[in-house]
Amino acid sequence: MMKNQIIIQDIVNQIDAPLEQAKSINANNDIEAIKTWLLEFKNSPNTFTSYRQTAERFIMWLMQSGLNLKQVARETIQEYQDFLQMPIPTDFWCGPAKPRTSNEWKPFVKGLSASSIKLNLQILGSLYQYLIDAGYLNRNPFRLIRSKIKTNQAVERFLTHREWQYLQEYIEQMPRTTPKEIFEHERTRWIFNLLYLTGCRRSEVINATMADFINKRNQWWLKVIGKGNKYGEIPVTNELLSALIRYRKAMKLSDYPSPLETTLPLIFSKYGNQKPISDSMLYKIIKAICNELAAILQLTDPASSYVIARVSTHWLRHTSATHQVDAGIDIRVVKENLRHSMLETTMKYQHTEADSRYDETISKFGNKSK
Repeated sequence: MMKNQIIIQDIVNQIDAPLEQAKSINANNDIEAIKTWLLEFKNSPNTFTSYRQTAERFIMWLMQSGLNLKQVARETIQEYQDFLQMPIPTDFWCGPAKPRTSNEWKPFVKGLSASSIKLNLQILGSLYQYLIDAGYLNRNPFRLIRSKIKTNQAVERFLTHREWQYLQEYIEQMPRTTPKEIFEHERTRWIFNLLYLTGCRRSEVINATMADFINKRNQWWLKVIGKGNKYGEIPVTNELLSALIRYRKAMKLSDYPSPLETTLPLIFSKYGNQKPISDSMLYKIIKAICNELAAILQLTDPASSYVIARVSTHWLRHTSATHQVDAGIDIRVVKENLRHSMLETTMKYQHTEADSRYDETISKFGNKSK
């Protein structure tokens, strides 16, 4: 038991040691690899804390079991799932909440719920994928879990109108006391509106410029080059045009784009820099905002919290398609707006059958007043 306690304290001390920005993944051991991954979330305190807790619990359990990250198999994950539900021996793993610096600190207060276990496995799957991309690992056993339990995720990866409203309200509450904070708020607001109101893919907005906003017959359109080098034009709604004007004003630009702005990106990389935002930075901004909001909603709306914590950039495309269909736009028009090759792809976003089934049940069954 004493040996196990030393392992736990040693891992906590190593993970809590000052983080130094790594130029590349030259990790010599699992702890260094995990710390490099955690660096990606250093600007999102809530996400960092949650991911650190998930990773350190896992590495503690592995080391106590005499394993490392590379030795994890599908069967190992099943054993860990069982362990998370009931950490044994309880007196060793579990205890009252204490500061991490306390000698009485324990990794768990109690076993985790099914939803928490699922979230832990998703986070660990992300860790593994990151380390595979970095060249530290060569396989991700957590992918087997996803393929086994995967359902019709392509249809379900969208936000309800209420969840989209949560995001808009949270973004509006971002701090705006310094020029940099104002820039980050306006850029974040523009990113979410741009992706939602156009249904664009991440690569499409990164590669587009302000000159790709064109005016034809008093109508504004956005030109994009999509998958397979396919050209498309997306109608610019009044809401999107207003968001564009607001963003351009915040960036000290004229209200409307010019055909000459062929080198001016749709989204700037950082404060004081008009270079285009990178693919990874765009992804991180969206994940950070959604993870922070999810943490806030955990107590008041846990269902929405769970959904929003899973959001990635492509969810905004799915949300756009779903909400366009909900608004009554002809499915063939939505197909063109999303640049789908086949109508069947767009039809996945029609939820009217499920909605009708729900309304029929609610109105006719189980509504007798007490």
